[in-house]
Amino acid sequence: MLRKLVDALNDGVMLADGDGAIVLANRRLAEIFGYQRADLLGRPVEPLLPVELRSAHRGHRAAYGRAPGSRPMGAGARLVGLRRDGATFPAEISLSPVATATQHLALAVVRDVTDMQRLEDLADLARAAVAAEQAHHEQQLLDRITGSLYEVGLSLQAAAELPHELASERIAGALRLLDDTIREIRDTAFSLRSVSANAQREVDVRPAVWPCPPPRIRSGRRR
Repeated sequence: MLRKLVDALNDGVMLADGDGAIVLANRRLAEIFGYQRADLLGRPVEPLLPVELRSAHRGHRAAYGRAPGSRPMGAGARLVGLRRDGATFPAEISLSPVATATQHLALAVVRDVTDMQRLEDLADLARAAVAAEQAHHEQQLLDRITGSLYEVGLSLQAAAELPHELASERIAGALRLLDDTIREIRDTAFSLRSVSANAQREVDVRPAVWPCPPPRIRSGRRR
């Protein structure tokens, strides 16, 4: 019954002993890493990691054995798994100690978050595109303001050399141009603030994670 329950989970589940050998693996774990379940049993966990991470993992595993504790999924940095075909994938892993009558084991729940990583990458690209578009609009606005102020300056300079009536008309035109420029600045600034606010909203693309650490399990007969 326990095997059926573990195999029904959508996440990979493994138990490893104090030497790092896998003593239990569910169906989903074998699928994630591309192995047959029988091929995983008795193997050390390090071959499931990229070569450059294995030495450090042995040290982490030894430290965990000396001071075991629960680590919920999503805590800390995202990890990297290695499939049998050599492909790597981003993973999140929760850990929990399991004490039996004869030994201490480590329970690991492994989740392949490849799709989640793609969504996060797309969200980053979208935010970068919005920021680039905003910068482009800001530059366009600056160019228009510079051009409008230059025209106003030329109009006022020319007005100083014109008769009174023509000068008044030229000044009125310059003031209308200034008014239009101020209105454009106000409207564009409001639009950019709206775009910026939408771009800065946090988009949660992460699925629901284990709300609490797995329970501490003890097996064996009671004395």
